[in-house]
Amino acid sequence: MDLAILLVAMLTLAGCLPAAQPTPTFRPSPMTISPSPSDTATVVWFPPTDTPTPLPTQALSPTPDLRPGIGELLVEDDFSTSSPWQTGKSAAGSISIVNGELTLAVSQTKGYLESLRAQPTVDNYYLEVTASPSLCRGMDAYGVLLRASGAQDAYRLLLNCSGQVRLERVLHGTAVPIVDWTISGQAPPGSPGKVQIGVWAVGRQMRVFLDGVYQFDADDPLLRSGSVGVFARSASDTPVTVSFSKLKVYTVGLNAPPATPAPSPTIKPIPTRMPTATAAPSS
Repeated sequence: MDLAILLVAMLTLAGCLPAAQPTPTFRPSPMTISPSPSDTATVVWFPPTDTPTPLPTQALSPTPDLRPGIGELLVEDDFSTSSPWQTGKSAAGSISIVNGELTLAVSQTKGYLESLRAQPTVDNYYLEVTASPSLCRGMDAYGVLLRASGAQDAYRLLLNCSGQVRLERVLHGTAVPIVDWTISGQAPPGSPGKVQIGVWAVGRQMRVFLDGVYQFDADDPLLRSGSVGVFARSASDTPVTVSFSKLKVYTVGLNAPPATPAPSPTIKPIPTRMPTATAAPSS
């Protein structure tokens, strides 16, 4: 009896206890995990590049001949004799031929000396002569005379001792620039120096070269033929001495003068009268 009462009491007490809760199950929440960068990046030493489109090949034009039509050698003067040239002494200085050179020594303040070759008289030609200034500075000048018909009428190509070059027309003793002073990399800036002067003259067109390098073109219709010569001029009270050697004059044909490679400067003529003094003929 007592055992039955105890069993009933135990069952009653068990019914009063709370029901057992299920054990929760934990599930990890979804996460996005980024891959960690590698410690050393991979270097692409030769990345791919686009293949460039080749440009069309440009045809090269031949260098134009700036001295066309040069023919036979007409005059070759080694200055071994003074017979074709005007030499001697004057108030301006002296002109002499010594050791294969024609030397003009200007001693007068702002003096001027020129010497013309007696022959030939030429119209279309290419001339070369070497000039060697030994005393020269600043605006002292020297050069060649072209198509000269005496001391008062000629084309005069001047180089000064500041490294410039100029071409002028002299009529009745008055000089007018055709191409005014132009800086040249070939004209000697002072003395001593040496330069080969070249002039291609056909019709009314003249083309100037120094040491074979083209300088400029000039166009003038007035003087068409005459003698060749040389000159020297002092711009101040200091003496000027210039020697000339190795003169060559070639014939030039008229068949194909080329177009001017570059336009010549347009210069407003400014007449300037130059002192003119030639040495007395040698005895």
